[in-house]
Amino acid sequence: MSNKTFQITAPLFGEYDVVVCGGGIAGFASAVSAAREGMKVALIEKGGYLGGIMTQGIVPHFIDAANKGGIVKEMLDYLNSRQWTCPRKGERVDENGKKIPGFLIDIEGAKYYFDEVCTSLGIELFYYSRLCAVNTADGKIESLLISSDGGNFSVKGKIYIDATGNGNLADMCGCRYDCGEPDTGIMQSMSMEYVVAGYPADNNGVESEKQKTEYHQLLEKHNITMSGGQAGFVKLPALKTWVGGGNYEYNIRPDDIKGITNATIHGRKEVIDTVKKHAEIPGYEGLETIHTSDHIGVREGRRVLGQYRITLDDIIEGKRFPDGICLVKFIVDVHKLKKDDTLDNKRGIKTKPYNIPYRSLVPLDVDNMLLAGRCISGDFYPHASYRVMGNMAATGEAAGYAASICVKDNILPCEVDGTKIRSFMDKKGYEL
Repeated sequence: MSNKTFQITAPLFGEYDVVVCGGGIAGFASAVSAAREGMKVALIEKGGYLGGIMTQGIVPHFIDAANKGGIVKEMLDYLNSRQWTCPRKGERVDENGKKIPGFLIDIEGAKYYFDEVCTSLGIELFYYSRLCAVNTADGKIESLLISSDGGNFSVKGKIYIDATGNGNLADMCGCRYDCGEPDTGIMQSMSMEYVVAGYPADNNGVESEKQKTEYHQLLEKHNITMSGGQAGFVKLPALKTWVGGGNYEYNIRPDDIKGITNATIHGRKEVIDTVKKHAEIPGYEGLETIHTSDHIGVREGRRVLGQYRITLDDIIEGKRFPDGICLVKFIVDVHKLKKDDTLDNKRGIKTKPYNIPYRSLVPLDVDNMLLAGRCISGDFYPHASYRVMGNMAATGEAAGYAASICVKDNILPCEVDGTKIRSFMDKKGYEL
């Protein structure tokens, strides 16, 4: 295939203190944290709303958030006060008919919250805008090329934050990274999530491993087999809809666009066909698909090499660091790597609470960039533990604050004293 050179016109839209790429929970937290320190912030998001996997991917479980402060607590307090949350397990409402606060998030409420906070802080949001190229010189990013329906444009920043999840900005800059299980290179499976209506009203969901297996066996009795080998669903805060899971798409790299496309098509077909076939199961005849996720859920992308790589020994030992920015309490959660793989997501690994160090947010190969979200520097098994939203929001809040120090003091991320970031996160109420 021959290469083609395109002539691209990209007027400079604006210059900013901090430019954040990716509007998931980590990108949102990065932008908010920097803006609260007086920074002029641009937030680039390819979709039409923020939240990433929580909203666009329909995974509204705020996992490992109970010991987090700062933006995580603010968000939960805001949503709880409007009855836009509920517990993931057990009863959803109390004896007075009010929703019990929890860590399962109302998706539309979360979208509303993200917009309200960003606009109130003057963060310049660029929806429907996709990062497509980077200008670099002498180890620094000079500007970004953004593509939108309104044409191409460029933005400049003093500090850039890669919160794309897959490490897209870092990759475009030529950063080194790892992907996949260390011995085989096989990636964790991707999944298409979905929202349904019509489960029996008193059924709060199928949550435990035992329940998921039993539910999958019920489906198989009616000739319904989901690719994940298990299936589950959870009642959402709206109380009349459920989020479902059970689709797995195996060993697809984040840069394999045809593979991701085919996985999305197959995942959506499997989900819709599965819901339709529920009509054959007594008590489930009224099940209807309400919504499939805007994009397939990606558990593992690029893990960019940083000043410190979180190791398997770190999470087994419960390592604490002088520059620790949050305390991870979640288990190792490796979803099936292949169809006949084990259903034991812990893989026999027992973890102790451990820190994510600030240094894991600082890439080795670009001087004026920080990492936030699941592209931070860590090995395969640690990534399978820290990648959940409570911890990823924490990396964003830390990165945004570090970016503000860089701008104010005219220094690079690698020159920031990580103990200052730890102190900031401690004052924000994060357990360390």
